[in-house]
Amino acid sequence: MHHWNWLIVIYLFLGGLGAGAYLASFAAEKRWLGRNSHLARIGYYLAAPIVAFGTLLLVFDLGQGLHKPWLLIRLIFNFGSVMTWGVYILAAFIVVGLLKAFFVFKKKQAPQVITLAGAVLALATGAYTGLLIAVIEAVPFWNTLVMPILFVVSALSTGLSLTTLVAHFMEKEGSANPLEGKVHLALVAAELLIVAIFFGMMALGFKGPVGAKSASLVMFGSYAIVFWGYFIALGLLLPLVVFGREYLLAKQSAPKVATEGASTGKETAIAAEAEHSSYLVLATDLSILIGGFALRALIIFTALPIWDGKLL
Repeated sequence: MHHWNWLIVIYLFLGGLGAGAYLASFAAEKRWLGRNSHLARIGYYLAAPIVAFGTLLLVFDLGQGLHKPWLLIRLIFNFGSVMTWGVYILAAFIVVGLLKAFFVFKKKQAPQVITLAGAVLALATGAYTGLLIAVIEAVPFWNTLVMPILFVVSALSTGLSLTTLVAHFMEKEGSANPLEGKVHLALVAAELLIVAIFFGMMALGFKGPVGAKSASLVMFGSYAIVFWGYFIALGLLLPLVVFGREYLLAKQSAPKVATEGASTGKETAIAAEAEHSSYLVLATDLSILIGGFALRALIIFTALPIWDGKLL
């Protein structure tokens, strides 16, 4: 039943993860995540190596690596193939990502053309991981424009989570900012909405009975535990609750800090609450990574193919 295996699942996850990590640091560098964000460097270091490793898996699986090297040559020069476009996008992103990381490591200002090109290529990489399967007409579950949109939003969310996790333990420059949580709350909410639309479309038969059967397999079949437990509960609902709580606490605590900040006891209480929230957010970031991986595994392993309109 499964034409693609775990290597493809890992590639799809890593491709989006690396792209999202670059865009997280890009947003922080542009101060879209607040002033002096601690995410302005780590994502640049992570992006290219993660995507490079994922690309290696893709090439060795779809091109069959050293077993049939002539397929790799065909892959590179088959310009009518979406997969070929992706190889050039991925290669360009890896090169530009490494250049940007080098400038960041040397603490030098990278030329804007490199930084912006990396952001465009990162977005293209995230979209390509979804487009790669969306163009396959024989699999109705994949063959929808919702797929690349879903993968882009998931890439942004998982990339931001990974960057936040690594920055917490390794980054000495900058500081955490409440705006990061607001952005992540918006991303999780958007992903939940897209998932609801996608599975609603499939269940209602917008892509025919085969697409509906795939959706049923995910939601009510043998993969239901993975879907409702790992993806929905851990990957979406828990983050929605945690980031929503953080957002409400930030709104409530801001006036308190301004009026009660002179009290040493209350300053200590506020600091303790902030530390507790920080660990809760980090655990939530880890759950988002688990959910993002589960999403791609579900998409790949539950898709049923058709031939002449009939289920294979």
